[in-house]
Amino acid sequence: MNNASRLLELQRQAERSFTDRELRAKREPVGWPASLIMFHVAQWRERLATGLASFKAGLPYTPPPPDIDELNDAELPRGAGLTLRETGKRSEELLVQLIHLSEEIGDRPFVWRMTTTSSEAIIRNSYLHPRIHIAAYYQENGDQAAAHEIAEQTVSDLRAEAGPPVVMGAALYNLAGVRVAQQKQDEALELLEQGLGMRPDLRGAAVGDPDLAPLKDDPRFIALTSA
Repeated sequence: MNNASRLLELQRQAERSFTDRELRAKREPVGWPASLIMFHVAQWRERLATGLASFKAGLPYTPPPPDIDELNDAELPRGAGLTLRETGKRSEELLVQLIHLSEEIGDRPFVWRMTTTSSEAIIRNSYLHPRIHIAAYYQENGDQAAAHEIAEQTVSDLRAEAGPPVVMGAALYNLAGVRVAQQKQDEALELLEQGLGMRPDLRGAAVGDPDLAPLKDDPRFIALTSA
């Protein structure tokens, strides 16, 4: 089993825990409900699986359109009436499909949004992407500890599996926000320096990120975001 497949197996267990927890909680959430998060994750998994299947067969594949926000807005209403059991099941089925494709294809040149290999695309699409949504869900619904734990575990997993810089950089950036909330500004700046070194495209986002606002007057933050 390769690194991407191992990360997806970890995510498979994490999503099972998330859906089980939310089925028991029966909460009226702030923001997207858990069922819609899993619908959204499944939609993007299906796109990638279709693209990778074509790539594996030596056929042209269609990458995502430039305006993904417009695409998301157009299709999210389709998931509004689905239950968490339904969307969780579909998301896991597609995750298993991507695990198989990862094993069959390996790590090969494959352009999918900002990623340039099949492994990068799979890890970003089906490991990091759902974790960002689930962490935001917990944060919005008052469970800061759960949100922080996801950010911590994500960096730990990616370090253990030599996660690609395009994914690791974003994970370190997110963990820097956690360190700010924990009032550990020096650690936050160290993580941010590492993350922005891997993902310089996030410098603009950092300037306006409310999670990083307590750092905005620190000369080290100013230097990092203006480099």
